[in-house]
Amino acid sequence: MNGKLIFFIILIGFLLFTPAIQAQNAKIQTVVIDAGHGGKDAGAVGKKSKEKEITLAVAKKTGEYIKKKYPDVKVIYTRTSDVFVELMERARIANRNNADVFISIHCNSVANSPKTGGVETFIMGDHRNSANLA
Repeated sequence: MNGKLIFFIILIGFLLFTPAIQAQNAKIQTVVIDAGHGGKDAGAVGKKSKEKEITLAVAKKTGEYIKKKYPDVKVIYTRTSDVFVELMERARIANRNNADVFISIHCNSVANSPKTGGVETFIMGDHRNSANLA
């Protein structure tokens, strides 16, 4: 998938999600952006790209956009270079910084299925916190 298309999809998701939070009189102060995979973990590998490279580029562009559009929002990255960060450490980064929003960017693939395509968005609401943490 084209990197610009992925960025656009992430951006649309963020823009759609932001008004829902504002409608609840909540203010987003801190956003943690997680570029999926990295270092020894390449993620999905295509003919010319690796997921870890695409997610890092999209994460950085997303962070730049948020900083420009919402200068009062603190943006924190789980990684800014090609390093491997354990899954639990990614969550700790968000928790240590009291993140209001955690955006984890991935580019999934399906082997031998050229007709498969689309977007996945997962949102964990407060009603699921205890079940997910368990």
